[in-house]
Amino acid sequence: MFEKGKIDVAIPKTNFNLGDTISGNLALTLKKPLKAKELSISLIGEQTTIQGGVAVGGNKSTNKARIYDFKQQLDMEKEYDKGGAYHFEIKIPADILSRQPQMPQIEGTLGEALKIAQVFIGTTKTTTKWYLLAKLDIPWATDIKKEVQITIG
Repeated sequence: MFEKGKIDVAIPKTNFNLGDTISGNLALTLKKPLKAKELSISLIGEQTTIQGGVAVGGNKSTNKARIYDFKQQLDMEKEYDKGGAYHFEIKIPADILSRQPQMPQIEGTLGEALKIAQVFIGTTKTTTKWYLLAKLDIPWATDIKKEVQITIG
């Protein structure tokens, strides 16, 4: 596989509290100059819900939903040279842990039937993954990305 370059993300810690500011540095290293739309860093929260139970034959269903996505642009559309260093700061909102995915509400008979079905589906386990995603957005090609998992709470 041809590697165009890489992104490194350096943060002093990976555990954060509500209201903290995540500050760090991003280093972009390219093998040759590349034209890109932007360089960004995002704070993303993804919630995974696993449902399963005896009533459905032990089958489990998994649903992923993005509950938070804040993107900070570090540099604009241009031809990126062989590298660069960028500093970033992202403030964690005080209410970030109370965010829930937007589920469509179904009214009427079908909505009632779905509520009854959820009782029979069985247990539900929900986990939330928080991470920083650094990305060089390259048009018509594979983006250069780096993901750094963090803990909030």
